[in-house]
Amino acid sequence: MKKFFVVFILFILMLLVSINCFAESMYPSTLDNGNLVIVDAHMGVGDYAIRDSVSVVKYEPPNYELSIDVIGVVFSEDYFKIHHDYKYSPYKFGNKHNVRIRYNWNRKTVSRLRNGIWVDYIINRDNCHADGNPFVPNVAEVAFVSAYNMRFFDNMLWYSPSLHEYYRVINEDFYRVLGI
Repeated sequence: MKKFFVVFILFILMLLVSINCFAESMYPSTLDNGNLVIVDAHMGVGDYAIRDSVSVVKYEPPNYELSIDVIGVVFSEDYFKIHHDYKYSPYKFGNKHNVRIRYNWNRKTVSRLRNGIWVDYIINRDNCHADGNPFVPNVAEVAFVSAYNMRFFDNMLWYSPSLHEYYRVINEDFYRVLGI
């Protein structure tokens, strides 16, 4: 009985991790006729990358540096209580901020400028809120696709230490949203 209980608890924990990793599916994938693309979402607030705000800061292949604006979108909690998702929920725009990303094409790595310091994004950790952050690779891919009409991560895999499996850094569904 004790083994069953332990297995059951582990199953529930893994289920919670996977639900948290794919919570973005409860939100609209795009707003503003596709110009705003969801890059992260949690507890009724979605971060949307603004595709037409992308600017090329540095173009020295294999090194690139891009800048993109991201806006917070706050969805209606009253709507969520009834429908259990935010797909057609009323929303309000929140804060907008700029994100700068450096890319190295040969190594397939990205770094984000945070408080004046470039911070490398580590792919081999969970690409979800449980252990990691889906924001960085998602916003980096939106910026790269918007600037160059090419995939940066494409079929690249990352390893989930929690689930002990490999997954794509960027899901093919995300590329379909980007139209590439």
